[in-house]
Amino acid sequence: MKKKPNLFIVGAPKCGTTFLYQYLKKHPDVYFPNFKEPHFFGSDLKRKNDAYDLTLKDYENLFNTNKKIIGEASTFYLFSKKAAKEIYNYNPNAKIIIMLRDLVDLVYSLHSQFVFSGDEIVEDFSKALELEESRLNGNNIPNQTTVVNKLYYITNILSVPNNIKSYISLFGIENIKFIQLKDIKENPSTIYKEILDFLNIDSSFKIDEFKIVNKNKIYKNKFVRDFLKKNSIFLGKLRSKITKEPLGIIKLIENLNLKEQKRLDMPKNLHKKLTDQLHQTSTEINNIINKS
Repeated sequence: MKKKPNLFIVGAPKCGTTFLYQYLKKHPDVYFPNFKEPHFFGSDLKRKNDAYDLTLKDYENLFNTNKKIIGEASTFYLFSKKAAKEIYNYNPNAKIIIMLRDLVDLVYSLHSQFVFSGDEIVEDFSKALELEESRLNGNNIPNQTTVVNKLYYITNILSVPNNIKSYISLFGIENIKFIQLKDIKENPSTIYKEILDFLNIDSSFKIDEFKIVNKNKIYKNKFVRDFLKKNSIFLGKLRSKITKEPLGIIKLIENLNLKEQKRLDMPKNLHKKLTDQLHQTSTEINNIINKS
């Protein structure tokens, strides 16, 4: 009998999810597919060019394993109003990991990531924020954007407290682990052990060295990036006949076309404006976590 995934890293993106995904995969009791973010749940996410077009059979074929912990890490589940309920209906016994960071840094990092991926074509952060209301009405959406919700920068952040509450009410606080990005950076070994304890697996398992993953990057050649985006549906659906997992063609070409680049600091006036705008949401999230 095929086992269902029982661990969901539901986001948020740019909060250390790739770090956790990669290091949990090293544990002998944990399985994650190579397809990190299948985004099978979250039916309210507006998929435009959908390389994530999986049937239930395709989705479950990703998890062909007998390991104790079977996970996936679709980071936009935290920005979906429906994902929590849909995951619960699929596996009410699942454990949930929610990863967070300073909200202003998160918004800025998301924009940088989507410019990098080609989902966002407006490279000026403040101008991209100004377009949000228009985009909520279906306008100014780049052709190559895969999930339209990616461009709802502030709207996504404002949705987080209620979406966290949904996970808590459905799965119970005992089955949810909150992790702050700053804690991972400061003490990765301690956080890693806490997560293993949360999953009830051998926490004596050691990682020799933790390295930062998913650093800020840019493409050496944007034409190559745009080609991959334009053909993402076709390339993304090239899957192994045995495991049904993607063959990794896009990732292979991407890795050859990347270089690391430090992100510029946000202008101070814009940082203050966003800090004020997101203060209440940040406070609400912190109150939820502290009560847990």
